[in-house]
Amino acid sequence: MRRDNMPALTTIDLRVLRAVLKHNTINPSTISLETQLAEGIVREALQRLGLTGEGGLNRDRMVEVAVEWLEKNRSFEEVSKSLTWDLFETLIARILEAAGLYAKRNITVTVGRRRAQLDVIALRDYTVYLLECKRWMRSVSGSLAQTEAKKLRERAEIFCQALLKLHGTGPVTHYVVPVLVSPYASPTVSDVFISPFRSLVSLFSEHPATLPSPPTTVLKLGRRLSPQHLDSGRIKADP
Repeated sequence: MRRDNMPALTTIDLRVLRAVLKHNTINPSTISLETQLAEGIVREALQRLGLTGEGGLNRDRMVEVAVEWLEKNRSFEEVSKSLTWDLFETLIARILEAAGLYAKRNITVTVGRRRAQLDVIALRDYTVYLLECKRWMRSVSGSLAQTEAKKLRERAEIFCQALLKLHGTGPVTHYVVPVLVSPYASPTVSDVFISPFRSLVSLFSEHPATLPSPPTTVLKLGRRLSPQHLDSGRIKADP
């Protein structure tokens, strides 16, 4: 449950949250050993974070707390350090949902023998964002970023091909925006948009028609793409 009146979290809360994410536990003893904080202080921090209860760690609540931390403190890198790769993807999807987009993780796209796996697809109106989530713990630029951008560009092409096969060519304009996101990435436009956490919301606030093409692809489809088309987690089209 969202708590809009939640107070700003402290540095102690961040230390405790990172230990929760790292060890996937809300056990005060374990967290105390990790953080070198007294158990009483840990218990108070868990209470402030809303991560208490006999039922054990609630994954949805854990991600929600991380989103709350990002919204109130903007410490993107600090939170991401302790996330597993799947929680990192989940966190990004939740950030997109908080920004008003429909987000779906782990979408498989198949066109004949061509296959692509997309970490997160986000949809708003007639714009589709294809996100590759890289939990790199250092600034990424140069050949590594370009190699990953090229791979995502290829996945985006398969995705566009599948939509054209399934929905046909028509009068409905869609924009497909591929984004490589990582905590320490430098904002760059290459084969795709390369973005750190802190630039995501700014990127999504831009009207897609104003974004450079490429990497934005303009598709003319026979019908509008809806969230229901993504719900199954699979998009399959005949070649």
